[in-house]
Amino acid sequence: TRRSSDLSPAAYVLDHLTAAEKLALAASPYPSARALVEDCRVAVADAVIARVRPDGVIRTAVDFAAVREEFAGRVVDELFAAVSLTARILTLARDVERAVRAHNALTLLGALNDVKAQVAALVFPGFVARTGIARLVHLPRYLQGAVLRLQGLADNPGRDRQRMSEFERGAAIYAEAGGVLPPPADAPAALVHARWLLEEYRISLFAQTLGTAEPVSLQRIQRAVKE
Repeated sequence: TRRSSDLSPAAYVLDHLTAAEKLALAASPYPSARALVEDCRVAVADAVIARVRPDGVIRTAVDFAAVREEFAGRVVDELFAAVSLTARILTLARDVERAVRAHNALTLLGALNDVKAQVAALVFPGFVARTGIARLVHLPRYLQGAVLRLQGLADNPGRDRQRMSEFERGAAIYAEAGGVLPPPADAPAALVHARWLLEEYRISLFAQTLGTAEPVSLQRIQRAVKE
């Protein structure tokens, strides 16, 4: 268990990052590493609130005191975990970017643009708190799935086009329900669920070996947007 001294949790974490973590954070879409760590702290606070008050609403002074005590006792360790996870996500995002650059055939442009749009909707300024800790743990798998897709792209572009056509059917269901990527902070829970089902659908189509976090199909996406 790591402990802070007189530094704020964010400052303490920044002072104790590994060299690899500092390198990953330096290449983030955030204006600075400190801004990223502060966003991780917001995500940790949201996770603490969700644990203490599952409905996310603090109604009384007792609720507030419980949240404050839980946050104070766990913020350093949970902030380290969140920043470490985020560093891993950023590293994988760079792996995807390198894999995209490894291809230059015009016939692959549709797939490459699709992957770039996928990453842009996953990793953007403020993505940690917007995504939330509970879902953030799945982003490495989504990005690994994109790398696997790109590694096999040149061998069978026709198969990739067929799978992308299937994915676009799911994306159309989401868009017709008013969904955008990334969804706004105040998006309805049903659309947020459908948004993550789309990422799971990508895994089921392009990187089946990684497995999905929940059963997914076009029918499940259709049901999700109507929840």
